[in-house]
Amino acid sequence: MKNSLAIILNKTISLGCKILKPILKKDGSVTPGYYASKLNKNILDELEYPNLRIGVTGSSGKGTTTKLIAHVLKENGYKVVWNENGSNLFNAAATLLLNNSGTFNKRIKADVVLMELDESYVNKVFHKNKLTHLVITNLTRDQVARNGSPEVVYKKILNALDGETELIINGDDILVNKFSLDHKGKLVKYGIGKTKNDTKEPTIPVDGVYCPKCHSKIKYNYYHYGHLGDYKCPKCSFERGPIKYETTNVNLLSRTIKINNNKVNINSSFMFSAYAFTAAYSLLKELGLTDTQIINSFNTYSSKLEEFPYLGKRRIEMLDSKHENNLSYESSLSYIKEMPGDKTVIIGFDNVSRRYNFNDLSWLYDINFSVLNDKSIDKIYIIGKFKYDVYSCLIHNKVNKKKIILVDDYKNNLLKKIKNNSKGNIYSMVFVDTMEPILKSLKEVK
Repeated sequence: MKNSLAIILNKTISLGCKILKPILKKDGSVTPGYYASKLNKNILDELEYPNLRIGVTGSSGKGTTTKLIAHVLKENGYKVVWNENGSNLFNAAATLLLNNSGTFNKRIKADVVLMELDESYVNKVFHKNKLTHLVITNLTRDQVARNGSPEVVYKKILNALDGETELIINGDDILVNKFSLDHKGKLVKYGIGKTKNDTKEPTIPVDGVYCPKCHSKIKYNYYHYGHLGDYKCPKCSFERGPIKYETTNVNLLSRTIKINNNKVNINSSFMFSAYAFTAAYSLLKELGLTDTQIINSFNTYSSKLEEFPYLGKRRIEMLDSKHENNLSYESSLSYIKEMPGDKTVIIGFDNVSRRYNFNDLSWLYDINFSVLNDKSIDKIYIIGKFKYDVYSCLIHNKVNKKKIILVDDYKNNLLKKIKNNSKGNIYSMVFVDTMEPILKSLKEVK
C-alpha cells in the first residue's frame, strides 16, 4: 500500500505542476519524485522493470547519445520511457519512472527504460534493479567542486555495476578504458579512427597521462581532442584496442562519417556528434538491431543546432558549451575555427553551476582560448557576471585585446552592439542559463 501511495502522490503532484506551469514556471520534472521518495525512499527498487534497462553516462555527450538511442528505438517500434528533458539526477528519475508505472501492479509500461544518468547517480537510480546495458561516453575533470577528480567518478560508476551489466565504452578515452581492467561482465569498445584534424600533441591540459594498469607514462599516437585518441603503454599490454565498432572517414564540414562502412549523416560539425552516433550505433547493434534499421533512423534524426537568420544575412548558431568541462569548450572552439568566413563569438556566463554555490573558475585555465586569435575571428563579446574572469583568461592565453568587447547589459544591448560593430556569422558558445536571454532577444528582433 505504501508503494501505491508513493506512486499516486507522484502522479498527483506531476498533474498539479502541469496545470500550474504558467504560474510556477517549472515543468515538474523533479519535485514529484522528491516527495514520493520521502514517502518511500526505496520506491524505485519496488517497481517492475522491462527486460531492457539502459543507462548513458559520462562527463559530456550523454544527452545527445541518449536522444539518438531513443529516436532509433522508437522508429523501430519500441515503447521507450526516457528522460527527454535531460533531468538526470535521482528525483528526476523517480518522477519519470513513477509516472510511467502502474499504480497498483508497479509495472513500468514500456519495452525499454532508457536513462541519461549523472555520473555520480548511476548507483542511486538503479540501486537494486541493475542496468542491462550502460554506455560510457567519456570521463574528464568536470564540475570539480562537486565531483572531485575523474578517479572519484570512475569508482562511483564501477560500484554501480555487476557482472550482468554489459558495458559499451569509448575506447579512445584512456580513463574510460580502465573499465576493461575492472569490469567483470561483458564489455565492448567503440571509437573513432584517425582523422585529418588529429594532432601529435594535446591542445589542452589532459587527464589521461599515465597507464591505469602499470602507471607508466602513456604514449599517444595521436589526439582527437582532449585526452581522446590512440594510445598504448610502452611498458605493458594496456592499449586503446581492440575496437569492435569504429568510425572512419570523418568529414565534419560535410557532416558525414562511416560506422563499420555504413555512411551516416550526423547532425552537426562537432567531433562529439561523431562520438554520439558511434556510441548509439554500438549500443543498438548490441541490442540486435540491423544496420538498415539503425542507419535509416540515424538519417531521419531531426535534432539540429539552433540557427537564427535574423540579422540580415548573418547566421547565428547557439553552441551549448558546458561549464566546468574543458572538452565541451574545446569542441566549440574547434568547431568555430573550422567554419568558413568571418566570425563573431559570444562567450560568458552568469552562474558557474546550477547545482551548487562554489564559484570555482580553475577549469577556465584548462581551455585553449588562443584558438580565438585565428584571423577569421573578427570580434569576441564577453557577457555575464563573470565576464572579467573570462577576460583575464583570454588575456592569459594572449588573445588580441582589440578583438575583445565587454558587454555590461547583455540582455538588452548585446545584439545591437554586434550588429553595429562586428562582421561574419555569429557563434554563441554559452550554456543554458545565459542562452535563454539571448534567445529571447533574438525572438524580439524577429
